[in-house]
Amino acid sequence: MIYLTNDALDQAVYFDLRKQEPRKKGGGVEHLFYGLLGNGVSEVPVIVRSWRDCLEMVFGRGDLFTLVEEKAIRRMLGEVVREMVLH
Repeated sequence: MIYLTNDALDQAVYFDLRKQEPRKKGGGVEHLFYGLLGNGVSEVPVIVRSWRDCLEMVFGRGDLFTLVEEKAIRRMLGEVVREMVLH
């Protein structure tokens, strides 16, 4: 579990991601991560796909984004996933 930031109610926003085995795809390697993003009150499922220099993030439904900006979470989560792919 990795702490990202605090939401509007000053609750910690965290995520817990699992990584599947990388697979070759079209001359590159695709990395797939899945897990939960939450603040202790509301959790949403998340899937992150990394392939070449692109990131695709899909969030499930939930009330989490009424308490924290989705754009900020996407940026922070993207940075963490890029680091995980490199290591």
